[in-house]
Amino acid sequence: MKKEKRSLFNIVFGNKIQKIKGAFLQLMSGYNAIFSNNSSIEESLDAIKCIDTISKHVAKMIPKHIQNSSYNNIQGNIDFLLKTKPNPVMTKYDFLYKITFLLLANNNMYIYKDIDKDGMIRGFYPLNPNQCTLYEYENEIYIKFQFLNGNFYFIKYSEVIHLRRMFSFHDLYGGSNKILNQAIKTANTTNEGIDNAIKTSMSIKGILKYGNAMLKNKDIKENRDQFVQDFIGDFETGKGIAGLDAKSDFIPVDMKPITLDKDQLSYVKNNIFDYFGVSENIVRGNFTEEEWNAFYESTLENYSIQYEDAFSFNIFSDKALKEGHRIVFTTNRIKYASLKNKINLLKEAGALGLLTKDDGREVLDMSPIGGEEGAKILQSLNNINSKIADDYQGGD
Repeated sequence: MKKEKRSLFNIVFGNKIQKIKGAFLQLMSGYNAIFSNNSSIEESLDAIKCIDTISKHVAKMIPKHIQNSSYNNIQGNIDFLLKTKPNPVMTKYDFLYKITFLLLANNNMYIYKDIDKDGMIRGFYPLNPNQCTLYEYENEIYIKFQFLNGNFYFIKYSEVIHLRRMFSFHDLYGGSNKILNQAIKTANTTNEGIDNAIKTSMSIKGILKYGNAMLKNKDIKENRDQFVQDFIGDFETGKGIAGLDAKSDFIPVDMKPITLDKDQLSYVKNNIFDYFGVSENIVRGNFTEEEWNAFYESTLENYSIQYEDAFSFNIFSDKALKEGHRIVFTTNRIKYASLKNKINLLKEAGALGLLTKDDGREVLDMSPIGGEEGAKILQSLNNINSKIADDYQGGD
């Protein structure tokens, strides 16, 4: 039985033929409607480390569909998709990691919503197009995704979750990472210089001088090559001694390679770290509680807010948004706090009845109890409902 070959492109977008003959979208800023991914970030180890670190922490966030009314959600089981299985080939962690990685690498990230014929969302797919082009067709904005294999697909811009970074001069696209190219080039040149310095320190450099003889160029080269052949192996194996007769002298040449000192190396690296809003201690995982809180508030929280707005705005109608429907992205900030601060948090939150038993156990990195017992609210008897305060104080 011959099996039909199917590409991932067809699995995501289907096999339907598109007949769209739109014109390039005219932008108010005068910028081009075409955006291409041509960043050199993948050539920088420091940049990749920064992006990987941020993406790993963002992937720990927990997306959740908040419903504050009885609104009938016609979009499908969004809560299950975002928290468990966004699409058939990704976990929640994979999904959040990838959209964050691509957002930081390209400053533009597109998420395709797979919607069935009844308007129900079946999955969320991160896209990594090589080029995007904005079109106007039947008074609506379309975006054409062009992929590396040559495939392309048109989608209504309003039906794509578009995450942007450095969103400034262009009307719809995020900015370019080209400004980082010089910092990456300098860092790579520095690394190459260190590598060359190591090679230079392990090699023999000098001049062979022949006395009382007028040799032809051919003979000089042959004598040099013979010297290298005879003695270079001895130097590489650690013997470090060469033998010469009275006809020749070896004059060593001391070539000291130029390398940057510690402060200069740190400056070059920090240009890249600062661009992404991450410190070296965060990248290495040896941060303090204060450093973590600064990283969360200056960097991670921004992605939490951005994702909440982008997903909520695109998934729900205006009516649903007005009725309190949102997608929120939360993370356990207290996980990196000291034990003393965790206990103080439990005391304060427990006094106000803000935590369940399982919430408290999570703060202390303990497994949940589950069931009704785990869902019980922790509350101090020193705080009571104001409606029964008089009866309580009167002994009733």
